[in-house]
Amino acid sequence: MGKRKIVSCAACRLQRKKCSEECILAPHFPPDDPDKFTIVHRVYGTSNIVKLLQGLEAKQREDAVKSLVCEASARMKEPIRGSCSVVDELQKQIAELESLLEAKREELMNMRSEYDKLLFLLRTGSTPDVQHVYGTVATEDTIYDQLDPLLLWEPIRNVEIYED
Repeated sequence: MGKRKIVSCAACRLQRKKCSEECILAPHFPPDDPDKFTIVHRVYGTSNIVKLLQGLEAKQREDAVKSLVCEASARMKEPIRGSCSVVDELQKQIAELESLLEAKREELMNMRSEYDKLLFLLRTGSTPDVQHVYGTVATEDTIYDQLDPLLLWEPIRNVEIYED
């Protein structure tokens, strides 16, 4: 059996040095993805990356490299704020979506209230108004059957309640 030929990792290629079997950077920066190391190298420097990885357990290194790549990429796009700008943008989107969700919850509560009003009218025998809306003698079952599930997302409108 001959010795296995070692292909230089992206880190060693960038530094123009021979890659050894003990190279701590080789598992994380393969030769077919040189941009990954180049970005991290520009922001942190090779010696700092090596020191960081040496201080971690082997199972933690992959996650650390992913974090370094993510932060370095953000730092290249936004030199001052780095990934903070991404975090701020995501927090803004979360706040907008929470506001939209609250509005939809309120809309749903209004729809339930309108539905409860209709059921109350049916149960108390006050059906003339409901007949006016549906055009037939309405019962709880006929109202439910005639409701379009897609329309339930919009509040029930134009239901006039007349008191005798």
